[in-house]
Amino acid sequence: MLALLTLLAPAAHAGGYYFSDIGVRAFSRGGAFVAGADDLTALYYNPAALTRLGRGTVTLSVAGVDQAIMFDRLDYPGEGPDGSDLITAPIGNDAPAYAIPHFGISHTFGLPNTTFAFGFYPPYAPDVAYPSDGPQRYSLVDTLVIQTVTGPSVAHRVLPWLSVGVGVTWNVLIVEQDLNITLSNNPDFEQDNYDVAFHMEGLDMKGFGWNAGVLIEPPDGRFAIGAMVLPPVAFNTTGRMEANFAGNFYYEEDGLPLIANETATDEDIALSVTMPIILKTGALFRPTDNLELEAGFFWENWSAVEDLVVTNMDMTIETVEGNSFGIENVEITDDVVLPVGYNDVWSVRLGGELDIGEKAVVRAGGMYEIAAIPDEALSPSSVDSDKLGVGLGGSWYVLPGLALDVGLYRAQYFRREIRNSEMMQIAVNPLTGEVSDGRVVGDGDYESSLLIGGGGLTWQFGADRGM
Repeated sequence: MLALLTLLAPAAHAGGYYFSDIGVRAFSRGGAFVAGADDLTALYYNPAALTRLGRGTVTLSVAGVDQAIMFDRLDYPGEGPDGSDLITAPIGNDAPAYAIPHFGISHTFGLPNTTFAFGFYPPYAPDVAYPSDGPQRYSLVDTLVIQTVTGPSVAHRVLPWLSVGVGVTWNVLIVEQDLNITLSNNPDFEQDNYDVAFHMEGLDMKGFGWNAGVLIEPPDGRFAIGAMVLPPVAFNTTGRMEANFAGNFYYEEDGLPLIANETATDEDIALSVTMPIILKTGALFRPTDNLELEAGFFWENWSAVEDLVVTNMDMTIETVEGNSFGIENVEITDDVVLPVGYNDVWSVRLGGELDIGEKAVVRAGGMYEIAAIPDEALSPSSVDSDKLGVGLGGSWYVLPGLALDVGLYRAQYFRREIRNSEMMQIAVNPLTGEVSDGRVVGDGDYESSLLIGGGGLTWQFGADRGM
């Protein structure tokens, strides 16, 4: 029964569990925003760049994140029920775009070389939902992974050309996931009246972390070099898991009653996962006063996330008293270690912006990023591939110091044809309680794209402190 817990693995997107860019101005430049950050998303990209703000600043924004996914599962001629062909139609992500807000505020408090800031800046991740009876149901039906990041930062210009910054964060992780397993004595059997729906939810409100950055920028502003490091952040979620046997052959009266109750729950499970170290760098050049160009390189150590550890298991599946099989209640109590098997991720970015008079700024950029998920671990619950992204946006200064920001970003994922998947259907033998791997459920063709659109306001107030 322990293999049932594979549903606890959060879905992965882009560089691991979330996309690597946030913020309207930043994704408009393809994420090339480490040396040139000029709003409160500097909290995320490089806290040292907060010294570039120069005076009090408020940033408010919201973005809609939508990942289009198409999965065409491999067909199995002659391997369906009663020897029929198992032929499935392509399915896609049915979830709507997911709205994610950001806000931040900074101030110098009269200090000419120091900036204090506070913000709420969760990374981007989409909602993912598939048909409940679709061919992907043994790997995922619905999932939602939310990580929020909140905290203060401080930046100080220690020399006219050198700034340093550091921030501390309070992180919250919310995980919800649904999939189906098969309750059958034939591990390769695939028929919906033998399905069992599993739901898991978990929460950790005690994830703490920090980041640090450096910015080299001479007073003439012709170039800048920035770097940021985000050390690992550990999460220990607690939550519940539920198995629902409604409609199952071994629960319904017109089948073969074996399961006594419609649901079985565990109200106090625990899941441990550690996010990886992330490094971001950027080099910026201003050939003219109104034009800046930035190239960036990001590296994310996802290979260090070796496994997910599930503890505190205590689930009882009650059987019908005196059932014809002589099977007693099944207890699930052992800890479970779930391997992840991700790859390190690197990406390159190139972007910039052009001032058009005193009222408007236009931005554009692009990026290339490699996949975190290897072929054998790819499934509809973790769709990723090498990708190309393009951003476009701008700002309009509706009032002195008040800018309206808009941006659009699209990434195209390279098509992947998987024929060596190790993602297996979970099959539980109702006669013995033993768990075995069923049919491969990850083989098939994957296509995906990402669309992010957003808007926001950036307001700068007070006198420039001559940063």
